[in-house]
Amino acid sequence: MKEGSWFLLQTKSRQEARAVENLGRQGVDSFCPMVRIEKVSRGTRVIKEEALFPSYLFVNFNQSKVSATTVRSTRGVSHFVTSAGSPVMVPDTLIEQLQERTDATSGEVVSDLPKIGDQLQIIDGPFRGLNAVFTEIDGNQRAVVLVNLLNQQVKASLPFKSLTASDKNPD
Repeated sequence: MKEGSWFLLQTKSRQEARAVENLGRQGVDSFCPMVRIEKVSRGTRVIKEEALFPSYLFVNFNQSKVSATTVRSTRGVSHFVTSAGSPVMVPDTLIEQLQERTDATSGEVVSDLPKIGDQLQIIDGPFRGLNAVFTEIDGNQRAVVLVNLLNQQVKASLPFKSLTASDKNPD
């Protein structure tokens, strides 16, 4: 629905959905790119839908029909993103590309969580430099891995931030 120009808005913290809903009631077309992300919550893997650009969304409106002040004062909206005092216009091609890449029907999930059997390298702590094999999640911030020490595999619970993907992962 091409009727005006696309602009970038900043929303209040975690209020992208509220802003989209209220802008829609005013007849303003808005777009908040969403992605499905795999995370750890309460020790289990969950897939959540989150904003690709948290606290930002795009709006398309005709300035002769809807006032920028009306858009800016919509519940959930903080302000227009500006450059030299003027709202930033976003090219239609960028919006189209984002819409294609974040299509909800694609089913794509963004994840940086390891899978069982993944080869990891320990980058921090007393086991730094050793290779490990991922076995399971241990709470929200830790992973249980098998580390080779003295030709034996030893279980260790390490923070995710101490682990990185190893080049030895079979693809």
